Amino acid sequence: MILRYRHVYKGNWVMPRGMVQSLHHIHFNSWKTLGFTLLELIMTLAIVAILVSAAAPSFSHLIDSNKVKRLATEIEWLLVQAKSEAVMRNEELKVHFVRDDSGELTYQDDGDWILAVTLKAAVITDRASAKNAAIALIDGQDFKRVSIKVSNNYVSYTIDPIRATPSNLGSYWLYIDSSQDVKVMINKLTGRVRTCGETGEYYGYKSCS
Repeated sequence: MILRYRHVYKGNWVMPRGMVQSLHHIHFNSWKTLGFTLLELIMTLAIVAILVSAAAPSFSHLIDSNKVKRLATEIEWLLVQAKSEAVMRNEELKVHFVRDDSGELTYQDDGDWILAVTLKAAVITDRASAKNAAIALIDGQDFKRVSIKVSNNYVSYTIDPIRATPSNLGSYWLYIDSSQDVKVMINKLTGRVRTCGETGEYYGYKSCS
């Protein structure tokens, strides 16, 4: 049975004083239980900081691997486009890997390079001339921190318009982790574009061997 207490004051219903105090007490304590103490907040922030620091290396590795894979994919697309353009135009095209410091044959990660497809007659002496003459290009500034070099025969070579094959045998090498070189090349006989891991399987690529 529920007992109801009431007082009448000038015709209005009025709660007894004891009940009012009890309700204030309940209301005050319920708000206290909803909040956080300073100690709880500090402990929560500390746990979050630990989790973030533990996950940081994994995120960094993921970003690096995606950057290497993206560059390898863009080189593949550029070479496929060079083959298609040569066949469509029925004329030889040239592929150039250009640095202003002539350091094409050594690994460098400053992004100061251009990989460009041009007409065979184009005169390419530096990155600016490569950009101006390019039918298609990749700008190394989009891939800073990725070390890249080319074999001597791939600094400049032509694409045959009949067979869609390169005039030279060579490769592009790239990495962020030096133990995981990625190699991109065109088969001189078949014109097939291939990417592989120089020292094993990584980044989703099979081993070159």
